[in-house]
Amino acid sequence: MITVIFVSGIHGVGKTYFCNIMKKRLNVESYTASQLIASRRNEGFAENKLVSNIDDNQDLLVAAIEELREEEKEFILDGHFCLINEFGEITRIPLDTYMLLKPNVIILLTEKPEIIADRRLQRDNVCQDVSEITEFQEKEKCYAKEIAEKLDVSLVVSRGMNDIDKIVDCIKRGEY
Repeated sequence: MITVIFVSGIHGVGKTYFCNIMKKRLNVESYTASQLIASRRNEGFAENKLVSNIDDNQDLLVAAIEELREEEKEFILDGHFCLINEFGEITRIPLDTYMLLKPNVIILLTEKPEIIADRRLQRDNVCQDVSEITEFQEKEKCYAKEIAEKLDVSLVVSRGMNDIDKIVDCIKRGEY
């Protein structure tokens, strides 16, 4: 069975950093949903992280994942449960996407909103209000729990960079 480790969290939470650690320690490939979608669209995403065509993008993502599954390798997928649409509204990615992705385990990264705000400012030059980050993170967490229950897969919640090593060790041992 092909193992798909789905790592989620809002923009600036540390998914790329976490996935790079997992990739090295587990010796598996890591992909970001946005890169897979962009490569199929032949177009990148806006730096402000507002996303249009969320549903169409998920079709592109599922097609890319199907190709990866054909290679019969386990891999890490860095993605989201919610995105900010082009109108600035927090929008859930359709349930069908996760039904088709079939992750074996979901890791939800969370972090203090103040830390995320600072990262977004430093990395993306975006000044985001802490209350917006808090709301976005809560909606991501709520939907992650719903998806994990519907798919009957484990949900591992990280509460910041301090527990990353512990989570990677648990995944490495298959203890999720």
